Amino acid sequence: MSKFSLSVLTLWISGAVSYAQFNMGPKITSMGLNGASVEDIWSTVTNPAGITAIKSITTAINYSKFLFDSELSTQGISLIVPFAKSARTFGGLSFLRYGFTEYNEIKTGITVGKKFSDHLSIGLRANLHQLSIAHYGSSTAFSVDLGAIYTLNNQIDIGAYITNPSKQHFNSSTVPTNIATTINIGASYFSSDKVLIAASLSKELEAKTDVRVGIDYSPISLLSLRGGISVQPFKQFFGIGLFYQKLAIDTAIENHPKIGCTPQIGLSYAF
Repeated sequence: MSKFSLSVLTLWISGAVSYAQFNMGPKITSMGLNGASVEDIWSTVTNPAGITAIKSITTAINYSKFLFDSELSTQGISLIVPFAKSARTFGGLSFLRYGFTEYNEIKTGITVGKKFSDHLSIGLRANLHQLSIAHYGSSTAFSVDLGAIYTLNNQIDIGAYITNPSKQHFNSSTVPTNIATTINIGASYFSSDKVLIAASLSKELEAKTDVRVGIDYSPISLLSLRGGISVQPFKQFFGIGLFYQKLAIDTAIENHPKIGCTPQIGLSYAF
């Protein structure tokens, strides 16, 4: 095991910090982690109301690698299924894994979203968390997330979601770890059919409020250029999206002041 992996594991065991970083998919990540109002196939792990923007059955896979360490990585799978159009109901599944050999965390989610009108969508997600640490055993926990998106007009969307409002935690007496409770509020502005600007505030309990800003620019229908920043801690993001018919390839790079650059790639297909 590398020294970096060992240090992460030590911090987890001491209860000093949580390093679990379930990625939000390359599009949302490259836009500065603006998942509150940006609707995407990976809304299954951000604002659950965002799944109501997906028009056909869509699935995606995702892989992210921490360059500072040879073992540490994240993987994800997402699926969104629109049900009967008259009911305006959508379902979603997600599977995320973060960690390395001696430590890993898995999060499985089931999401249900509904459009109550052309303006308002609400989503609910139930999560099963699994934590496993070598020589310390494993633990499970359940949590629920709730979100909403309001379309003000053809240009502006306002979104908000909260994760784990009931403050659930892992049932482990050996390793005291909590599941993050966060409040996320944001807005997206379509300044044209080529430019999407997003901004949000994210507040984790007992932590500073994170301010996030991102942009998606599509000079042509086959290409998107994305960028963003967040302030707590100060991180920079960049990404590219390539589209061909029903297939999309998205990439992202996250630059963290302590762990350096983390590249991410995702592949999605709309049936």
